Amino acid sequence: MIHEDVRRAATPPGSWYGDPELFRHMVEGVFVPAWHYVGPAAQVATPGDVLPAVLGPGTVDEPLLVTCDEAGEVRALSNVCTHRGMVMIEAPCRVRNLRCGYHGRRFGLDGRLKGAPGFEGAEDFPREQDNLQQARLGRFGPLLFASLGGGPTFEDWLAPVVARMGFYPLDAMQEAPERARDFEVAASFIAYLDNYLEGLHIPYIHPGLAAVLDGQDYRYETFPQGSLQIGLGGDSVFELPEGHPEHGHRVAAFYFHLFPNVLLNFYPWGLSLNMIEPRGPDRTVVRFRSFVARPELLEVGAGAELVQVEMEDEAAVEAVGRGIRARLYRGGRYAPAHEGLVHHFHQHLAAALG
Repeated sequence: MIHEDVRRAATPPGSWYGDPELFRHMVEGVFVPAWHYVGPAAQVATPGDVLPAVLGPGTVDEPLLVTCDEAGEVRALSNVCTHRGMVMIEAPCRVRNLRCGYHGRRFGLDGRLKGAPGFEGAEDFPREQDNLQQARLGRFGPLLFASLGGGPTFEDWLAPVVARMGFYPLDAMQEAPERARDFEVAASFIAYLDNYLEGLHIPYIHPGLAAVLDGQDYRYETFPQGSLQIGLGGDSVFELPEGHPEHGHRVAAFYFHLFPNVLLNFYPWGLSLNMIEPRGPDRTVVRFRSFVARPELLEVGAGAELVQVEMEDEAAVEAVGRGIRARLYRGGRYAPAHEGLVHHFHQHLAAALG
């Protein structure tokens, strides 16, 4: 469905794609309240497991700990000692208590203060603020996400993915660390996501992918917290149950964008999780993490040559990064049949910035 405002709208000015002041506003208005991937659930599956993580590397940069306490409850806690602000845990471990290496302050795996050397006789101590503060935590299959709050609930943020992918054996997926890749892109995260959110470019820069997907039947949907692209065709397709919206169609991939910067790309072999992490106004790190359910399908279909597709995307996005702020560039229009998701993303960014 094409919205009338897409037919009329012009794309944002080039300043969106590299202005330092606008980027600072995006950090506070877009990334601080967002949900961010913090690690695989398998790493905190046993009581005593502790997984340090940085929430929103390059933007929020909030040190967290994901812990599994004696009762098996998993939490996201601040990784900052409540005494003098030292980051406490630097590597995954299994412990009974959290201990700050600076002055010996100890905390339970639930974040409660358990010991504070040197504070004997201190008045009005301990207080609630002497415990480690908690962030919100959500789990989707093998993935853990955290948020500092202020944005949507985890359930609302993820609801369209759950509704579409509920048939898939999410808990059967295993992380494949050997497939992990990090890429640096010399362009704004907005330019990278603009490229991801439309299929118009596929025949022109992705010859291998274009040979698999049906370019005449490429589908787009929007929802409040993101969007979905559906690619059809090829030899490797999902076995969709009756009642699924795409039952009877040869779906090769479901591409979900969850605002602002999480991509969940489902293939018959499993999930490619992509985190699009700004490192500044015009520099982006893209992290690929794979969770595999059917390894025999890894080299078949739309999900086979992901690194090659990424290289092709990066070349295009970096060229856009060089050109979009050129003095002679006047700004384009949205292609109504293909760039409705790009327009939706830009509207969401603008609303988050107020």
